[in-house]
Parts: sequence; C-alpha cells; structure tokens
Amino acid sequence: VLCLGLVASLAQAAFIVENRSGGQNFANYSETGGWANSGGNVNAPGCTPDIGSRYSGATVYYGPDRQAVFTFTPDTTSPYDISLAWTNTAGEADTAVVLYTGVSFGGDLDPWGNAGPSEVIIFTTMDMYYKNAGVWNLAFDDVVLTAGTTYKVGIYAGHVAGIEGVPSNRIASGAAMFDMVPEPAALVLLGLGSLLMIRRRRTA
Repeated sequence: VLCLGLVASLAQAAFIVENRSGGQNFANYSETGGWANSGGNVNAPGCTPDIGSRYSGATVYYGPDRQAVFTFTPDTTSPYDISLAWTNTAGEADTAVVLYTGVSFGGDLDPWGNAGPSEVIIFTTMDMYYKNAGVWNLAFDDVVLTAGTTYKVGIYAGHVAGIEGVPSNRIASGAAMFDMVPEPAALVLLGLGSLLMIRRRRTA
C-alpha cells in the first residue's frame, strides 16, 4: 500500500494554464498591453474544449511590452518539460518564448535589442504561423524548477523593434503545460507499482 501511494504521488498530473475564463488555472494567466478574444479554439489534449483563445496585434510591432504570461509555482523541485499549445489562426512565425522569474519587460536585452523580461532562465522562438495547432509543442525540456519559486513563460512578437506592416506580428495565445519529469529512480518505482497493481488485480 505504501509503494502504491508513493507511485501515485510520483505520477503527478501536468499543470495546464489556459488563457480564457473557465479554463484551467486561469488565475495563473496574465497579459501586458492590449489583447482581445479570439474564436479560435486550442483544444489540445487536456485543454478545456471550445473556450476560444486570445490574440494581440496585427500589423504593428509591440515586442515584450505586449506579452502573454503563464505562471507556475511548483511544489516539488524537479526537472520539468514546458510546452505550449495554440490555435489554428495567424500567429507569429518568430514568436519569442521566455522562461523567467523577474519583470515582464524593461529588463534584459532580448535578441532584437528590446528591454525584455528580467532574470531570464532560457529563451527560444517558436513558429506559430498556421503550424502545429491544437497539439502540445515542447518549448523547454528538462528544466529544473525549484519548489516555491514562481516561474513565468512569456510569449511576444519577435523581429526588430520598429518594424510595422508585417502581418505575422499577430500573436496568438493559447495554453501552457508544466509537466514534471520523473527521475530514473521514480520511473523504476512507477514500473514496480504498475506490476503490483496488475498482480493485485489477478489475485483479487
């Protein structure tokens, strides 16, 4: 029983943050700058069906001043996979995706010379322009997050500040998922727990 309880505690559900009211952990979602509702649905596995999404900008570059932010405070220090999902509407082909713990903008310089988020842990870009919609797309893998620390995943338009008239500067915001990666020892226990559960069913 103790082993089965330990296995259950190790197999923690992923933490999903959605950006519309009625979605999972909506209180963990925030925005800077102007955003509007979109009828485009994310509908990735585990997401709340058909609640729409959010978007910002269409032809004007805003950079980190106009940002969608998904926050997560882990209970357990562990490696985590962090994934994003978005809708099948025009997004940014060069969307900035930043994991950080500081302010959303006015901090460190990003690759385009903007004063972006501060206390950046890792930075990447993702192509959200009519690609890989409705599925989870891995942004950062095996990133060690510390229990009790609040982490932010911010997305905003890339390119060089001052560019205007570029339709791909439209940012589509959907959902973020923080999924704890079991350590090797935990995987062994998970396997053992599965065997014990199978044996228990057979002898019941």
